[in-house]
Amino acid sequence: MKIVVVGSGAIGSLYGAFLSRLKDTEVILVGRNPHVSAIQSNGLKINGILGEHVFKLKAMKLASEIDKADLVILTTKTYDTLTAAQSAKHLVDRGASILLIQNGLGTEELVAKALNTTKVLRATTCMGALRTTPGVVTATGCGLTEIGSRYPENYELVEQLTEMMKEVGFDVRSSDNIEGVVWTKTLVNCGINPVGALTGLSNGEVYRNKALRGLIVRLVEEAVKVVKALGVELTTDDPVRYALGTAKATGNNINSMLQDLRAGKRTEIDAITGEVIRLAKIYGIETPSSEAVYALVKALESKYLEEGKKMTEMDILAIDELVEAITR
Repeated sequence: MKIVVVGSGAIGSLYGAFLSRLKDTEVILVGRNPHVSAIQSNGLKINGILGEHVFKLKAMKLASEIDKADLVILTTKTYDTLTAAQSAKHLVDRGASILLIQNGLGTEELVAKALNTTKVLRATTCMGALRTTPGVVTATGCGLTEIGSRYPENYELVEQLTEMMKEVGFDVRSSDNIEGVVWTKTLVNCGINPVGALTGLSNGEVYRNKALRGLIVRLVEEAVKVVKALGVELTTDDPVRYALGTAKATGNNINSMLQDLRAGKRTEIDAITGEVIRLAKIYGIETPSSEAVYALVKALESKYLEEGKKMTEMDILAIDELVEAITR
């Protein structure tokens, strides 16, 4: 199988590297410099909890340089989804399927429509990884990857990819309820990510603070109302407990939204909390806590993007200020 990974940051590089170990499997990473040039020169180095590895695999800046593939794995941020998908359209037109490993809601439908295809698969992951320096990825957390598709014709490929990822050591399972999987992961992100981003705290630090745990509960409960209105079947019976349990279990993690602010980058708040708010308005559901954290994160995001700066300790909100802003 020929696999092209588009958006080869930390997570894309991680999956691509280990899949390249499979017999009769070729992996090409598509990303940006200086990461790509470092891989071309010295290979992709992976360290952290998965051990020390160096992978010799192809890397390039443009998907247009590749003429054919069996699978495109897209691991970009949600706001880059359509641009990245369009860059690989010629591969899909020539028969490739596309697997989205992302946060957020609604990207499968966008890609299916934009590329005029139903060969779209979706995955969520609880793997943690950081691109520490160009050509080097540090694995920071091992967690479940779930793969599925809204289109029944892809079920055979879903099972094939599940077995391939298991073979190289990932904890993976297939799902016939990928919408429920995506929403369950989104509820966790709705609760943990904005709170961590606004306070500058790790997941464990957020969990250990009683007031912040209360904020997580509020945010998750608001999102659950939307899920019920949509008629989506979650993969947990107690989403609040699940979100809090995730925060506790991933205590050392710095969530991706906080990582983005620290790097002066755009966050994925629009595809997470923003999408919950958008859907809530359609169904007449009130989401005051979600709207408050959304506004605060967007304000910080705009500041850093406009000024070209990164988040500092001076910019984070004190816990009592954050709680007051959301609960008053």
